[in-house]
Amino acid sequence: MIEHTQRLPFVMRATTPIAWRNDRAIATKLMGFAATELGSSLDMLRAAERTDDARLRRLYFRHGLDEARHAQRFRDAAKRVHPEAAEQTRAHEKLHARRMDLHEQLGELPFVAFVHSAEARAKAQFEVLEAHFASHDRAELATLFREIGKDEQRHVAYSGAILDGWRAAGRGAEVDRALRQVRLRAAWQGWRRAGRRIGDVMVRVLLILLFVAVLPLFALIQRCARRRDEIGWRHSGTQSFGSQSLGSQSLGSQSSPSSLDELRRQS
Repeated sequence: MIEHTQRLPFVMRATTPIAWRNDRAIATKLMGFAATELGSSLDMLRAAERTDDARLRRLYFRHGLDEARHAQRFRDAAKRVHPEAAEQTRAHEKLHARRMDLHEQLGELPFVAFVHSAEARAKAQFEVLEAHFASHDRAELATLFREIGKDEQRHVAYSGAILDGWRAAGRGAEVDRALRQVRLRAAWQGWRRAGRRIGDVMVRVLLILLFVAVLPLFALIQRCARRRDEIGWRHSGTQSFGSQSLGSQSLGSQSSPSSLDELRRQS
């Protein structure tokens, strides 16, 4: 029942070198995994409290403990890879590591379908990451994803067995409908995440364009205005100087004798 996950590794292999490009990015992604696993643990333990099926209660409880252990292992690995980046993402972890009460919202059968689909995607992703880090001589991280991937495989197996049991009991149509809804929900959430990332990139591009295109224009306008003011000041100064010269000439002409008779009187 996990054929739909076979398309995922191709996309993951294409994006993994970018998403996990350096130690800071690796630590940040590991802390994100820790938050996801911790939130999943809370949901599984809540499901164990709510279910009336003793077998499911035991499976949910064990699953919840596995997820809590995974969260701790991802958190410890992040601190070893890049302590500063791991500490900076603690706020993100606290925000996203919360219980979603999926068992209460979905009901028993859709919840198991959700668990099966989510664990199958996680298993496929961890297999890609194991291969990626093994090829980059990061044996510790490759081992981490291989060991956690084994737990994810066990989760896929038990949830698939439960769904198969419900199929055998005549609930096949209900199981198929629940799996389709889960896949549509996962696709919609993936689209929303991609939309947020695209939006972030577009905002950065627009800010860069504004900085490159608009700011130089304002600087040019300011320079032209300053130059115009300087030209106006020089013109005004020239006029004042000319007025003073004319005034001096006027005074000189008034104080100098204007005729021969005045010269004789002065003598």
